[in-house]
Formats: sequence, structure tokens, C-alpha cells
Amino acid sequence: MKENLNLMAVFCDDNGQLARFDEMSNFVFFSKEAAHWSPSERIPFSCDLSGGLASIRENISQMLGAFNDCRIIIAKSISGVPYQIFDRSGFVICEAEDFDPELLDAIQADLISQNEEAQADAILLSRTPVETEIPGYYHFDLTEVQRKHPELSSKAALLPFLKETPFYALKLVCDHIPPWFEHQLPAMQMQYRVDNKNNSATHVVITHVVCE
Repeated sequence: MKENLNLMAVFCDDNGQLARFDEMSNFVFFSKEAAHWSPSERIPFSCDLSGGLASIRENISQMLGAFNDCRIIIAKSISGVPYQIFDRSGFVICEAEDFDPELLDAIQADLISQNEEAQADAILLSRTPVETEIPGYYHFDLTEVQRKHPELSSKAALLPFLKETPFYALKLVCDHIPPWFEHQLPAMQMQYRVDNKNNSATHVVITHVVCE
């Protein structure tokens, strides 16, 4: 579930100060409209952590009944079983020493940045070779993708394209020539040549043997 960045819950003590989860006596929802954060009434809550796991889960479940689509919580600290319950329930857990309204904007800006970066990563990870202005001629920067996602192998990034997409030539930017090119490309009736090589990258052109 994607979090609502305009709604956050702040865990407080009796004096309205930011509190640890095990010391809180109430929580307040802050909602943002027209660049202004507005607090709700205080909602009483304190969790009895002296019981067993089932008891703690039940107490927190009762608390979460008031949260609706709020998935961002702010506290001085949350640890142990409560942290695990909130984390597994999909909450963004923010910890701070003190609270002021500027903290809400700072958290929101940070989460927006994280979401944008995650979206950019998803696009980068899923990006297949891109067709150039010349039909049938493609370009793919494997180095850029693997810099962000080192767990992605060259096979995983390239084989689906090579097997499924008709093309005349694929210009590939990579750190080195993948060893599997030597045996797997000929088996697919393909070949490669080094188009350019420097200290930062190798440019390889892959074509079908019948195209030469």
C-alpha cells in the first residue's frame, strides 16, 4: 500500500511532547491541506507491553483501527515487538528526538525523494534496449543499469531481448564483454564486434550472422 504523504501520526506523552512508544499516552494525526498541517484531537492510547506477544498484537490492532489510510508514524523511538508489528504492517517508522511542525515537512520531502528514486530505479531496472531513430537498430547501456542494480546479470538483462525482439543491430555499452557471448551468441546465429573501447566502457555491436 502506498503511503498517504499528507497524513502522519505523532506519538505523544501527557505534555504533548514526542514520546517513545512504550511511554506514549496518546497520538495525534496531522493532515496537510494547502501547505498547512492541522492536528486532530488527542486520541488516548498506551500499550501494555507486560503481556505476551498475542496481547501486544491485540493492543496495537485496536490502536490501528483509528488509522484508516495513515501509514506514517513519528515517535521518539519504537523497538522490539511493536516495531516489528508496525514494520510488517507496512508503516513508515520515523524517529526523532523532538517534534515541531517543520519535522512533518522534512519527513514528507524525504519520502517524496525516496519514492521518486524508487520509481527511477524501477524504470531503469525494467528498461529494455531502446530503438534508435533508425528502425531495427537498438541501444542499451548495461553499465548504467548494473551500476544501480549490481545483482542484475548481463544474461538477465539481455537474453529476453535477444531471443524475442527482431533487430538488425544492438549497440551495447558494458564494463566488459560478457563471457557467455563467445558460445551463446553463435548458438543464436548472432555475432558481436567491439565498436569502441576506453577506460570507462566498452561499446559492442551485436548483429545476426545473416545480416553481414
